[in-house]
Amino acid sequence: MLSQSTRAFRQNLLRLRQYATSVPTGKYPVGSEIANYVVDRVQQVPEFNMMAVELTHKISGSKHLHIERQDRNNVFGVVVKTNSPDDSGLPHMLEHTTLCGSDKFPVRDPFFKMLNRSLANFMNAMTGHDYTYFPFATTNKVDFENLMDVYLDSVFHPLLNHEDFRQEGWRLEHTDIHDKKSPLKFKGVVYNEMKGQISDPAYYFWINFQQNIYPSLHNSGGNPAEIVNSYYDDLLDFHSRQYHPSNCWTYTYGSLPLETSLGKIDKAFATFGKRYRKMMVKNPIKLDECKYVEIPGPVDPMVPSEKQYKSSLTWYAGKPTDIYESFKIKILSTLLMDGHSSPLYKGLIEQGLGTSFSANSGMDALAAVNLFSVGLNGLTKDQAAKLEDTVLDILKQVQQSGFPENRVKGILYQLDLGRKIENANFGLNLLSALAPGLVDGIDPLSAIKWSGVLDKFRKEYKADGNKVFADLIQKYMLESPYFKYTMRPDANVPERLAQAEEKSLKEREERMTSGDKEIIYNKGLELEKFQKNQKEDLSCLPTLHSGDIEREGHFPRIKETLRRGLSVQSRISPKTNGVTYFRALKSLSVKDIPENLIKYLPLFSTCLTNLGTKDKSISEIEDEVKLYTAGLGSTSFAHSSVLDPNDVLLKFTIDSACLDKNTPKMLSIWENLLLETNFRNIEKLKTLVKSLVSDNISAIVSSGHSFASSYASSKLTSLGNVQESLTGIKQVKFLNSLSSIMENGDIEKDVVPKLEEIAAHVRNASNFKYAITCGREASKDNEKDIRRFDKTISSNKKFELTPYEASHSKDPELPLKNSFVEIPSQTNFASSVLRGSDYCSKDAASLQLLSQLLTFKYLHKNIREQGGAYGGGASYDALNGLFSFYSYRDPKPFESENKFVASTEFIMDNISTGEITNQDLEQAKLTIFQKIDAPEAVGEEGLPYFNFDVDDDARQERRENLLDCSLADIQNVANEYFASDKGRANVIIGSADAKASSENQKDWEFSKL
Repeated sequence: MLSQSTRAFRQNLLRLRQYATSVPTGKYPVGSEIANYVVDRVQQVPEFNMMAVELTHKISGSKHLHIERQDRNNVFGVVVKTNSPDDSGLPHMLEHTTLCGSDKFPVRDPFFKMLNRSLANFMNAMTGHDYTYFPFATTNKVDFENLMDVYLDSVFHPLLNHEDFRQEGWRLEHTDIHDKKSPLKFKGVVYNEMKGQISDPAYYFWINFQQNIYPSLHNSGGNPAEIVNSYYDDLLDFHSRQYHPSNCWTYTYGSLPLETSLGKIDKAFATFGKRYRKMMVKNPIKLDECKYVEIPGPVDPMVPSEKQYKSSLTWYAGKPTDIYESFKIKILSTLLMDGHSSPLYKGLIEQGLGTSFSANSGMDALAAVNLFSVGLNGLTKDQAAKLEDTVLDILKQVQQSGFPENRVKGILYQLDLGRKIENANFGLNLLSALAPGLVDGIDPLSAIKWSGVLDKFRKEYKADGNKVFADLIQKYMLESPYFKYTMRPDANVPERLAQAEEKSLKEREERMTSGDKEIIYNKGLELEKFQKNQKEDLSCLPTLHSGDIEREGHFPRIKETLRRGLSVQSRISPKTNGVTYFRALKSLSVKDIPENLIKYLPLFSTCLTNLGTKDKSISEIEDEVKLYTAGLGSTSFAHSSVLDPNDVLLKFTIDSACLDKNTPKMLSIWENLLLETNFRNIEKLKTLVKSLVSDNISAIVSSGHSFASSYASSKLTSLGNVQESLTGIKQVKFLNSLSSIMENGDIEKDVVPKLEEIAAHVRNASNFKYAITCGREASKDNEKDIRRFDKTISSNKKFELTPYEASHSKDPELPLKNSFVEIPSQTNFASSVLRGSDYCSKDAASLQLLSQLLTFKYLHKNIREQGGAYGGGASYDALNGLFSFYSYRDPKPFESENKFVASTEFIMDNISTGEITNQDLEQAKLTIFQKIDAPEAVGEEGLPYFNFDVDDDARQERRENLLDCSLADIQNVANEYFASDKGRANVIIGSADAKASSENQKDWEFSKL
């Protein structure tokens, strides 16, 4: 229920946990030296029990930020200032190519190869609007030092081979590299990635917004039309200019010794001199008067085109370097836009002016200026035209009347509660929050001292009340010009983009001599040879070993009680910091929820926390939620039984967290929602459905491989069919049908009765079982409160797990038909799914390890490096017994389907010949245990058992099966489960161009979303 913007806001304000151990500041005297670094400043941050140390490298001038804290999940990062010179995506291409080999580690893609030589729970690299950063996190000291070496050498001493630029960036190549007569085509990982990005209407809107209001930042990710205008020498020059220690910050976080980390960095920077350090912070366009921009944009075929205008108003709202003023703008933005009771939501979306806020809405600190934007999706042309008048009228009203005090108190409560909620990724979240400001002149020590900012705001608000916000609205909005940006729907945008690409290809080809064409042909063959080179000496790469994995798993102590029909799972922890975490779960049978109602369950869950009740509006309830809880969550999900993957379990859950003292109030809110939700609040229901439908295409374009795998699974198992109805393409189509009902039918007659029927079924199903995590001091009171809660909402049927007996056949008729689902996109996603074994079996462990071997030894090289997809691999869902192959943003999805099949034969042959060794298997085990042994937030402890019935014995049995798996076991499961392709479900979600390229259309059935 707590909206996305509130959650993001709270995370930006460091929604992190306090630890019990503080750090003394005298440990690092100002002016002292450590490994050629000078300590500039030291600051205690008592609200997070940590210490911040800022240092400068004497030799290079590089800056370092160290956060010392008793947290075993240690983090390292490099943040480089990378102002893009144009829209060719050089920062993005450099992010990719720096990780393709370095002086100390001269192997193909050491970054990828370290993924299976490490126990890191996070490794990545990301390109921002004017910065690039390279973070990792691990709990292992040796691993931390290994990865520091690889990251530092990759970033500052990369090989930057021409072949890597052509593979990762872009190249001109024959469609069939062995056929000189085949058409020329633009290829490359970044090129294909960005073609996929611009297929997402939300991204297309946002990036063009940035391009128009902040053209000096350019498109750091790259515009495909401009990516092909960059050259290899441009990449080398950009690295030489930007990737210098004096133009970066390094970052360490956690409990490992600072001296060791700085010693490694000092050694990596030893060959660099000092450059003049000048922060080049770009500025947006001048807004000395209101400015208007309108562009054409792609359409969503599931929504009427005349209702697909997107429009926004943007004001400049101070500078990010003014931390306190920026904080107040964030508070104001939240009050104006967040939730049902916010004036902009009530005055715009509730009144039918648009379906949801646009991608750029809210406050965004972008380089030199804070932007405050109010934008809407789902507008008609007339609605877009009157957006500014309506928004300005609302702002004027708010400026005069102010905000209810309870709403302000609710936000402050969220901030206080947020600081108490433990987060397993504190160091990573902190780096993500600080990274943009580090390179744009925002003082990091001031940025992390939130208690001072919060205290200052409390005092100002206590003294001046709503005048605080009235002055901000007057200064930044009512007295200032705005930038109006509109994207009108144009179904021809994808076609024009494709035509522009064809024109560019044609013009280049017309300028080519026969010699040029011969060079292109030969370079294609050279790159293929480079990519297929299997022989590499990987001994230079550091690695952990499976012996570094503990055989005994560490599982939190869980207590389960059953008293007078009440089932409660308790986790008593000293780490809760005065917060109670609450969950309740029901198991639903086919008698509880008939099959025709499954597709309504996600809407039902959303309605529970968005419609209000018969005696309270959702605005009133939302104010209570913000005053007393961390937000409310409700969802439905399905999974297989641990003992039998053929048994489907369908479950409904609710969850929340609050301060211990507020548990009774939190349960009272849930009681009201479960018993009294008003599903006949038709206007709210319509608004909710419109909002859900508006993001469908963006969701598919961003996670198409997941949708493809879900659709494929639905062809194989009863579970897959249920999951597809809850979260897959079937759910997307269902939501679209609801949109049609709103336009042409009677939602009160056709939809509301279904929701009310589900509510009755859920109430009358077997009782909830409960999970509570809290401190010992709160446990007795919490148990009493839950007992009272259960008596009120109980159906007087004890909790029991009941398999959901769906009519979908457990053994589908073979062979299965291949499916292609066409979407309005320039990119594609492929998947192939097979059935596996049950969770605790030795086969399940072997299949999981096989998925990693396939990914690292074959699929990554063949689908990403050679095929040009952004990603490709295999995974095994141990709980649900499903083995999946996938490709992501893939220009050759049909070829990838063939490679999925070929990969298994490759693995079997290479095990037999000794090309795949026990060391490879050992590295596959490391990859799997990265997730298994990753740090866990206190509020999530015990969830495997509560949600999925996976007890500690089952987890330990699976752990031992994974550790004991041999290459012979891998061969056995490959033979048994992959011997026949008849049981394989193949699905591609992709573009019309990909559909047209299919050579065997008779083997595929085609449909449109």
